[in-house]
Amino acid sequence: MKHITIDDIAKESGVSKSTVSRVISRPNLVKEETRELVLSIIDKYSYIPSALAQGLAGLPMKNIGFVVDEFPNNFYIDLADGIDSVITARKYTLQVMSSLWHPDRELQNIRSMIKSRTAGILLSPSSPDCEAVELLKQSNIPFVLLNCRTEDPEISYVSCDNYEGGRLMAEYVKTLDFQQLVILPVSDHQTVVDRIEGFEDHIDMKALRPILYSNAKTYQDGYHIAQSMAETYSLKTKKTCMFVANDYVAIGVIVKLLEMGITIPDQVAVAGFDDIRISAMCRVPLTTVSQSVYDMGRIAAEILLDNITQNKTEVVKHLTEPRLMVRESTKKT
Repeated sequence: MKHITIDDIAKESGVSKSTVSRVISRPNLVKEETRELVLSIIDKYSYIPSALAQGLAGLPMKNIGFVVDEFPNNFYIDLADGIDSVITARKYTLQVMSSLWHPDRELQNIRSMIKSRTAGILLSPSSPDCEAVELLKQSNIPFVLLNCRTEDPEISYVSCDNYEGGRLMAEYVKTLDFQQLVILPVSDHQTVVDRIEGFEDHIDMKALRPILYSNAKTYQDGYHIAQSMAETYSLKTKKTCMFVANDYVAIGVIVKLLEMGITIPDQVAVAGFDDIRISAMCRVPLTTVSQSVYDMGRIAAEILLDNITQNKTEVVKHLTEPRLMVRESTKKT
C-alpha cells in the first residue's frame, strides 16, 4: 500500500500544500468549500499527517493510547494496571478504547488516537497483520503490540510464550483422573492458537480423543454454553477434565456448572489460561497458566516511553515466561 503524502493530497485537491496544512491545523482559516474538499480526500485515503505524530505547533503530548478487545475482561484491566504504573510515574496519562472484537472499530480507534496527537500507542491487535497495525506503521507514531507476536522486523511486541504455556497445562492435565477431555479454544486469536497447539502437541490426542468446543469469548459466553455442554457431553455422569483457553470464559463455565449442581473438581475439573486477578478469588479458585499480565503491561509501557522520550529505535520482541498455577478447580481429592 502506497504511503500517501501531503503532496498527494494537495495534488488531488487542486490546492497548495500550505492550504492542506491549514485545513489540518487551522481549518477555520480555510473557505468551507475548500476545507470540505480537502477533508474528503484526507478521509478517502485515511491520511494521517506526520506532523500530528510529532505534535503541532510544538505542543507537548503527554497521553498514551491503549486499544483493547473488551473492557469487562479482567485480562485487559490487569494489563492497563501494569501500563499505568509506568506512565503515571513519568507524568503521562492513559487513554483506553475498546474494539469490541471488531477490526473496523479497532482501526477507527487507532485513527482517532493518531488524529488526537497521542504520543504513543499500545495495541492488543485482532491479528498481527491487521489494518490497524499497518496504519500505525505509516503514522510514524511510536507503538508497541501487546498479547501478540509478529515476525515484522520493524515492530516491537510484548507477549507470553503461549505455546510453552499450553505445554505446561498438557503435562499437568495428564496427571489427572478423567473419562473425557474437553478443550474450549474460545477464539482463533493468535495467542489462543499458540496455547492450544502447545497443549495438543504434548498430550495423546489419539488415545484421549478430546472434544473441541468453540464459540466462546466472554464470561457470558462461557456461562451460557455450560448448560448445553453439560447436556451434550453428560457432564453430570461422566468424569470430565476441561481446558478453557481463557480465564474469563472458564469462570463463566464454572459459575453455571455449580448452579446446575455439578461439583468442581470432583465431577468436572476446569483449568483456564491467563491468571487474571480474580482467578484466585472466584468461588472455586481456578487452576490456570499465568502470563504475568501486569508485568506484560509494565514492560510494554517502558519500551514505548523509552522510544518516545529517548528516541530509541531498537525493536524489542519480549516473551514473558508462563507459570502453572494449580488451584482448587482441578486439585485431586
